[in-house]
This record gives sequence, structure tokens and C-alpha cells, in this order.
Amino acid sequence: MTAHLSDSDRQALRLAHDLREGMRMALPPQATAPSVSPFVDPTGRPSVLMRMDEDTARAMMALLAERRFEQAQRHPEPRRADGSHVPPPPEPALAVVPPPLPMAPPAAPPVTAADFTPAPAHHGGASTLLPTAFPTR
Repeated sequence: MTAHLSDSDRQALRLAHDLREGMRMALPPQATAPSVSPFVDPTGRPSVLMRMDEDTARAMMALLAERRFEQAQRHPEPRRADGSHVPPPPEPALAVVPPPLPMAPPAAPPVTAADFTPAPAHHGGASTLLPTAFPTR
């Protein structure tokens, strides 16, 4: 049945179904179930269109107002004695600390002739530190 549908089409169908069921459970039983139609918008995102009558729209608004009221009870806004709103305190400004300047690596002491020691001269004898000499012609 849905084999010819794209993934976006299937997601839109699922979204419409889930929204329809969620609204059916949230709205009072006397409200007419809203019409929820799936579609894919021009950018390819699954979307829905919803149509409802006046009673259902008012029930939805009442439900949303109730939710806002519950949130306000949990997190009341601070008010003055005259009932006016108290703005939240300003957040402390973060001190802008410049990044540390890159440090140059410590300077190496200059190289002098005393830093070099002459290599021992090789006089044809076998040495454990030097490779074996190849025979010459």
C-alpha cells in the first residue's frame, strides 16, 4: 500500500497519524476531531495541514492556556508590589581575556667549533662502531 511512497511521504503520514492521535487524547471528547492531512513541503520536509471547526479551535486554545498557566505556577515571574514585572538581573559580563601570546622556543646556544670532536681515524682495523669496509678494486 505504501511501497510507492518516498521516505518523506511515509514520515509525513506517520506525523499526521501521531498528531491526530495526540490531539484526540488531549482534547475533550465533545470536540470534533480535527482534520490532519500529511504533505511534503517544497524543501522535502514531512509536514501536516490541520483544519478544525470553531469548537475544536476553542478547546485547543483552552488547553494551551491551561498549559501556560501551569508553567507560570511552577515558574512564577517576579512582580513588584504594584504588580509590574521585574526584569531579570543582568548577567555578569564575562571578562574578555586575550589569548596568550605565542612564546618563542628557547634559543639554542650558538654552535662553536668546541662542540665538535673529531672522529677517530680508521686505519683498516675492524671496529665495532664502524661498518666493515667494502673491498676496493
